[in-house]
Amino acid sequence: MYLSRLEEQMLNGEYGEATAKALKLIVRVGEALGAEKLVEVTHAHASGISYDNIGEAGLGFIRDLHRAGGRARVFATYNPIGVELWGPSVLPAPPEFLEKQFEIIKSLEAMGFRRSVTCIPYLMRRPRLGEHLAWGESSAVAVANTLYGARTNREGGPIALAAAITGRIYHWGLHLDENRKPTVLLRYQGARLAEPEAGVAGYIAGEVFQDRVVYVDADVEAPRGVQAMCAAAAAAGSTAMCVVRGVSPEDNGPPSEVEDKLSLDSRDVARKKEEIAPAGLEEAELFFTGCPHHGPDKVYEIVRLLDSAKIKRLSRPLWVAVPGYAARELRPIAKRLAERNVHVLPGTCIVVSRLRGVASVVATDSVKTAFYLPRRHGVNVSLASLKEFIAYYGR
Repeated sequence: MYLSRLEEQMLNGEYGEATAKALKLIVRVGEALGAEKLVEVTHAHASGISYDNIGEAGLGFIRDLHRAGGRARVFATYNPIGVELWGPSVLPAPPEFLEKQFEIIKSLEAMGFRRSVTCIPYLMRRPRLGEHLAWGESSAVAVANTLYGARTNREGGPIALAAAITGRIYHWGLHLDENRKPTVLLRYQGARLAEPEAGVAGYIAGEVFQDRVVYVDADVEAPRGVQAMCAAAAAAGSTAMCVVRGVSPEDNGPPSEVEDKLSLDSRDVARKKEEIAPAGLEEAELFFTGCPHHGPDKVYEIVRLLDSAKIKRLSRPLWVAVPGYAARELRPIAKRLAERNVHVLPGTCIVVSRLRGVASVVATDSVKTAFYLPRRHGVNVSLASLKEFIAYYGR
């Protein structure tokens, strides 16, 4: 692999032990993939931050880089943790878990990471067309490539952390022009796709096409419908990029030659929705929304929905996951909403949390959540919109 003089100096330890370790990791992985050089990145986003996911090994890796003098050279953010940022309120978290979880945060922030605690780093810093990133978090990667035209592969948490410290990633995969052209076609014949149906269509795309770049010939609500589609496609397959008609900045129309294609209509989506989440809304013990995270505007929208329907309190709890950086802003309204059985969860997500014993059936508008809950927690799922849940449990 070709290295610039600065990169050789990093590798030789002239910029400290942590930088040398981080670049050595990136170079080794890049060489294994066949990358010929490295590329500068402007934003790194680390996944694998929940202690429930990474355990002692992950904590040790982060701790060692911090103690070795690691420092982010670029704008750096990190993923949701395993409990609410302001401490446990509805999610279970024993004292030892809390201690280890917040040590992870302290180490990252001591290395210069921003207090993001979110799976939607694109709302903290909007990616630019053609900009090179090094992001973990599968849904964020797919959104960066699809909605913004930025360039990132689906990196593992350690690689994204190493990229933050070095400001480099291997020039491979979706960083290359030739790998960003759609090779398969998904055509939807029906009305506009919004949540959760957009997520169902994305699930099908990921399941059928896996890691190929998909051209989506459909009217997809933007941005939230595109985010839901990308998140589900990344969960069900390894899809890291779609080109959505009329939305993606790299949209040049359907490809003239495709390796494979699939046509869907509303009946196909309805059948797959039932397959993904067979439970009924009436079985739900709680409703979860915010995977990917919602911005603060969604919390205010929920207040308006409850007020307009004159609902004082929902008969089943509603959980809303939001970025950790919004915790301070939302704290006052969160306290009032808790009295109405609406619980704001800053900086976490039930996909990366401990849900054991909390509920056996969860309703959600997130197909990504519906994919992971049965696999991670053994929980049954119902797919419904937020408005459907409020109408049903606000009576």
